[in-house]
Amino acid sequence: MPRKYISSLKNGEIVDDVFLVLKKEVKETKEKKPYLNLQLADKSGFIEARKWDATSQICDSFQKDTFIKIKGIVETFNNTLQIRLNEIYPVRDAQVPLNEFIPHTEKDITEMMNELRQIIKTIKDPNLTLLLNAFFSDESFCKTFSTAPAATQYHHAFLGGLLEHALSVAKLADSFSKLYPAIRRDLLITGVILHDIGKTRELSYERSFQYTDEGYLTGHLISGVLMVNEKAQRITGFPHELLNVLFHMILSHHGEHEWGSPVKPGTLEAIALHYLDNLDAKIQAATKAISENKDINSSCTEYIKIFDRKLYKK
Repeated sequence: MPRKYISSLKNGEIVDDVFLVLKKEVKETKEKKPYLNLQLADKSGFIEARKWDATSQICDSFQKDTFIKIKGIVETFNNTLQIRLNEIYPVRDAQVPLNEFIPHTEKDITEMMNELRQIIKTIKDPNLTLLLNAFFSDESFCKTFSTAPAATQYHHAFLGGLLEHALSVAKLADSFSKLYPAIRRDLLITGVILHDIGKTRELSYERSFQYTDEGYLTGHLISGVLMVNEKAQRITGFPHELLNVLFHMILSHHGEHEWGSPVKPGTLEAIALHYLDNLDAKIQAATKAISENKDINSSCTEYIKIFDRKLYKK
């Protein structure tokens, strides 16, 4: 039987399938009885699930980031769908087709890479051309760049998300630069393409999306600067000022200190990058939040942390 994806589940449906455990908590009822509070996932999304009267044997039989086969029923709680679990069985990785559980872009990776390369060909500055070609002639980098997610949770959190995000912002930047001649188009486009490359080192995505040690200790802004510097040092005569403004664009693209940027945008190109990057990220995140909302009786989503509000979804 073909699996029923989380996004298609309806109240009252019987569920008998395998899921990835994103979150596992052992809690107690008011009567001090243990129960399991889980968040289960497949490639279509996630759903909360609970196992009441959970024995210690069941609680200890699996961990977060592993697969379990469940039997249960979909219920509505506080106007949101969840699964009441009746049975739980651990499942070995070898029995699981991972592509059923890791979300990925709905767009064609090859087509997106070709489109991004066409944009790179429009760069006229020879130093920026050499820098971009140093990255995108590297097959290992291209494979990682086109596979990695752009985030673990909030926006473009799926395989191919980093490429999809970079391409979308590059298209926005191309149009935007035509409206403002003072902006150095070649610099803006280059900064856009390279601003998140540190995420190829920051994130792991073999199963669920997690931070690597480098991602936790350094973060993608610093990693991105280091990667650009590594390539630029191999280009004879790469201008020091040009390298500095590229560093600045990468380091400032979050916009505010409290959002992780060590410096705030201080050039036209850095300001443009910050707002275009934020626009694409927020629109994708809002679209995802609305499409995944499971409150069937409300015209709004639940509270969304990154927007600090609910979103109207009709």
